[in-house]
Amino acid sequence: DLPRPSISAEPGTVIPLGSHVTFVCRGPVGVQAFRLERESRSMYNETEEVSQVSPFESEARFRIDSVREGNAGPYRCVYYKPPKWSEQSDFLELLVKGPRSPDVLWTPQ
Repeated sequence: DLPRPSISAEPGTVIPLGSHVTFVCRGPVGVQAFRLERESRSMYNETEEVSQVSPFESEARFRIDSVREGNAGPYRCVYYKPPKWSEQSDFLELLVKGPRSPDVLWTPQ
C-alpha cells in the first residue's frame, strides 16, 4: 500500500485577504503527479512538477498569489505513483482574514 500524503500551508493556514499562500503536498519518492483537491474530487489542481526533497520524500507546491474569500475551505492532497493513486491526505482548513477587521474569518458555508 502507498503511504498517505501530507499537506501543509506556508506561511500558515490563516491568510490575510490578498496575501499569498503555498500548499505543500508530500509523498514518497517516485511520485509522478500530485493533485490538490478542494472539498470534492471534482475541484482540483494537478501538477507533474514534483521535486525530490530527500532520499525518501518528494513534494509539490501549489501557490495562490492573492487569496480571496472563495479560497477559504478544506484542501487535501493525493498523488499518482504508477500504477495507482494514493489515499487522500487529511484535510487542511484554509482560513481567510478580513482586511478591516482581522478577527473576521471566512469559512465555507
